[in-house]
Amino acid sequence: MTSGFEQEYQALMLKANDYHKKALWQEKLRVLQDALAICDEARFPDVERRRQSLRFDVAGIWRRLGQYSRAEEVLRPLAVLPDATSSFKASVLGELGVMARHNSRFGNARDLFREQGRLASEDLPSIEADAEICRAVGNEGMSSYNLWQQTKPRDKRLLDDAINQVQERISRARALQQRLLIEAPQSKYTAMAQTWETIGLDRLSLCLIAAGQTDEALRVAEESQRVQAREDPTVAAFSRFFYGNALWHNNKREEALQQWNSPLGVCSSPMALCKEPGADHNEYLKLMSSAGVNFDSYDEQGFSALDHAVLSGSPDAWAAILIVENTLRQQLRRNISEAHPAYSEGEVEKAVDREVSVRRRQAELRRQYRSLLQEHIRPELRKKSVNTFQELRKIYSKIVSQDSEEQRMFSNFHYVKYKDFRRHGKLPISTAGLTKQFNNKSMEPTSEDQDNFIIFLSYRWIGDNTPDDENGTQWRRMMSAADDFLLANPDVRADNLSLWLDYACVDQENALEKERGIDALPLAVTQCNAMISLVDDRYYERAWCAVEFMLMRALFESYGLHQWWEHADGTLRKGDIQRIFDVDNLKLTKESLDRPKIDFLIRQSKLLGRDEA
Repeated sequence: MTSGFEQEYQALMLKANDYHKKALWQEKLRVLQDALAICDEARFPDVERRRQSLRFDVAGIWRRLGQYSRAEEVLRPLAVLPDATSSFKASVLGELGVMARHNSRFGNARDLFREQGRLASEDLPSIEADAEICRAVGNEGMSSYNLWQQTKPRDKRLLDDAINQVQERISRARALQQRLLIEAPQSKYTAMAQTWETIGLDRLSLCLIAAGQTDEALRVAEESQRVQAREDPTVAAFSRFFYGNALWHNNKREEALQQWNSPLGVCSSPMALCKEPGADHNEYLKLMSSAGVNFDSYDEQGFSALDHAVLSGSPDAWAAILIVENTLRQQLRRNISEAHPAYSEGEVEKAVDREVSVRRRQAELRRQYRSLLQEHIRPELRKKSVNTFQELRKIYSKIVSQDSEEQRMFSNFHYVKYKDFRRHGKLPISTAGLTKQFNNKSMEPTSEDQDNFIIFLSYRWIGDNTPDDENGTQWRRMMSAADDFLLANPDVRADNLSLWLDYACVDQENALEKERGIDALPLAVTQCNAMISLVDDRYYERAWCAVEFMLMRALFESYGLHQWWEHADGTLRKGDIQRIFDVDNLKLTKESLDRPKIDFLIRQSKLLGRDEA
């Protein structure tokens, strides 16, 4: 192993720990994937142990994103590794137990937590072993509580067990924090132990309410609010739910609503519950829905409760989606009726259906963007193969062709041959018959596809609802930019040069297909070899232009495969990678519809790149 690989690996691990503290799970997942790639490329000492640890962390992220089946798929082989330490096996069993709980397999979950605690207690005394025991006993307590909920008639012994086990979790978490202050104040377990104490207090309040001790439950929930570090926004949102729940059961309804509702840009209790769907979480969602909690808000990462539920895709997530959508309908119906008092009942319902449909489509788009960009496109980019662009086009074409016409979210990838564009003499509309698309039937590129060098033309529409003016200004600029590009890149032949521009490559006639083409625009950027920005005095004010630029900058800086150029004042020049602009003030034609999409894609552009290790 070279020292360079080791340094990069250690730097990635520091980044991963930092992202973990901030609950930036997609960012951490990206870093872990890079670390796994290093393990595959370099001859590390102890490489199998490192790989196992990384895979365990990846499974934890899938679980936090509600992707339980994917997490279990990663964990099950780790649970039977013959050379793994007892502490590592205990951690794996603990994660499997959490997912068993989320999937309502409470008896199975309790058995897994008991085995987790047994393995940890048999290991050599250590901070790691104490941490596993602490986590195991607390989660076993919640399994006891869930089993108590299922028994008919209720078995008080199970509830007593739950209270005792959760109280033990709190005591162990506090003792662990004291030990860490003396022995290892910089340990990752310091923040974990604080979180485990908070979670223990929250869960104890739930058990005490079940036992009829509502006053004590409120005292415990208030204590949780005092001790929590609030670094993890999801843990804080969960904790606010339990505090609100204690207030609710003490007939302090307005105060409960203050805890359950969050300002825009802050993770709310409904969002937190939708991140890790489960039958119990769905019951909590129903409670907040009936209380009138606002479900139509976005967290610090631009996600709504509906987004989180759709991103999960687990069986309980589908139930959560129905709860969230029904709640949105109630809120939208009320808002639309107040805003449009002259609307008939039928008109109100049509408007509600339209708004819910928009939110559902946006949520599904986010799921597919994340899947395509992070799980398909980024791994291919990391390979830096001579065939990378052909492979990216094949991947995209295959995925698009797998969906039925009704389910399809994105249009096919189209382009216009440079020579056809020149002969046409103006910007071609999509119906002009000049566009071609990658061969998505055989999944094998034609010779024409194989040699295609495609430039993405990023520009601002300057006509009245048309991309060009009557003088053909933008067409002339595009021709000038393409000609200058060929001069600057003699290895690219004019016969093999193609162009992507929205007016030609996004259907301008069929409304549904146009929507699919616009939504596919960021994915088209990744499949093009280069981008030329036609810069004028308003180009960098437009939100969609900024998204295109940020995607290309991430690609250019991280992988070195793409090219980015600016065409300004009649001159083609290398793009200014250091450019800074005000993201919050970017302009949109359809503000309410596109703003959440733009915010999300700007974040995805950062995830598409690599951390500087």
